Amino acid sequence: MLKILKKRSNRYLLKRIAAGVVAGLLVTSTLPIQVNAETADVSVNSINSYPTIKVPELKPTWTLKVDNKLDSYGSYYSNYSAIAEDGKVFTFVDKKLIALNAKSGKKLWSYGKNLTPYVVYNNGIIYGLTGDQKPYALNSKTGKVKWQSSSSTFIDKQQRIERLVPTSDALYVIKGSVTYAFDKITGKLRWKTDEPMADGSGTDYLEESNGVILRTFLVQGALTSTQLDAFDKKTGKKLWGVFGQGEAIRIKDGLVYSVDYHSHRMSDYQSLPERKHIVNIYNLKTGVKKGTREYSWTLTGEPPYPYDYRNIFISGGKLYIEQADQVAEYDFDTYKSNQAPIRTFKMPYGDDWSLLKIVQDRLIFQNIKTGELTGVKMVNNRQIGWYGDAPFSQIDVYGKGVYRAQRNGTYLGINFLTTQPVFRVTTGSDLHGTTLKTGEMIIIQAEGKLIGVKLPASLK
Repeated sequence: MLKILKKRSNRYLLKRIAAGVVAGLLVTSTLPIQVNAETADVSVNSINSYPTIKVPELKPTWTLKVDNKLDSYGSYYSNYSAIAEDGKVFTFVDKKLIALNAKSGKKLWSYGKNLTPYVVYNNGIIYGLTGDQKPYALNSKTGKVKWQSSSSTFIDKQQRIERLVPTSDALYVIKGSVTYAFDKITGKLRWKTDEPMADGSGTDYLEESNGVILRTFLVQGALTSTQLDAFDKKTGKKLWGVFGQGEAIRIKDGLVYSVDYHSHRMSDYQSLPERKHIVNIYNLKTGVKKGTREYSWTLTGEPPYPYDYRNIFISGGKLYIEQADQVAEYDFDTYKSNQAPIRTFKMPYGDDWSLLKIVQDRLIFQNIKTGELTGVKMVNNRQIGWYGDAPFSQIDVYGKGVYRAQRNGTYLGINFLTTQPVFRVTTGSDLHGTTLKTGEMIIIQAEGKLIGVKLPASLK
């Protein structure tokens, strides 16, 4: 009996399956053909991975909404719209200048209205510009006005302020090819001068020495190049100018040492492996040429050779020049013809590094494409880096710390000597301005706000 039931049951099951198959075929034949989703012609994963760095997260001591405007190209005024000095922070809120206690974020005083978002500090005095670009000076402790000039530096809407430069007895305002000199005590305009050959194009370089003001401009000749000018400090009268010369790398004993960029560009760089930097020497007062120094090297390989501009600067009495795949160090005080370098240092791996300066016995380089920093220890030629876990928008170095503001809304504090990350702060911002520091506090400039953070002991 059990066997018969099983046979009937099996026949019934086979009929059901067959009917289902037929029905399925009938249904399928009445439906459109299924089309798969489109696939990309090219699909790749990022090879630039950023492993997450695990460090303690610090909570801000205070946060304040401010007027700073940041953009992906680096807002000009963002570098000057806030400063931190002598335990205070000076910034702009609703176009007013305010002073804060750097530790607590407490407001100390405010000044003005519709001000230009630019401020500098010098010996207890704050200097800035009104909305119509008239300079003013305030006592940094009280906010009390010392003076406001009646003379405006306004030229046109397209001409931005390049720099305010306080010296021992004057405040200079640079605007393109124009230079203004204001009395530091009264705010009275002493003089205004222009370099007409520059057609409004000037750099932000200004240096004062022994009654002479030095500036550089961008001047068009057979080639466009920099021009070094000297002006009388008292009158603003132009004393001399030399086309093709850069800013002074040293001023000593009444002499100006300046790199010759014009001759550098005129050389036949494609066919000749020989390279050189020329440093010309001029009398500070008269501009009379007093001598020339040449520092040369030879490239390896075969022509055509690429044009490669190389940085040159003086630090600690030594001259440093990028030369192909190395940095050469010379004793600048004991020059002789065909002088050999005292020692050389390796350039970082890759072709896109430019030497910035020397900090704590480390050559600091910047990648001209990515902006990243790397270092080379002068004691052993070892390359080092201060790495984060996301692309950055701003990096600043103060003493023991490297401060890396990242474009994922985080901020890392890194030990400069050990290169180890120490802490993280969440800023919630993509873009950041220059990090400020006073005492044990750093002030992070994020989009539309300042963030005060107390440093850990290892970075103070």
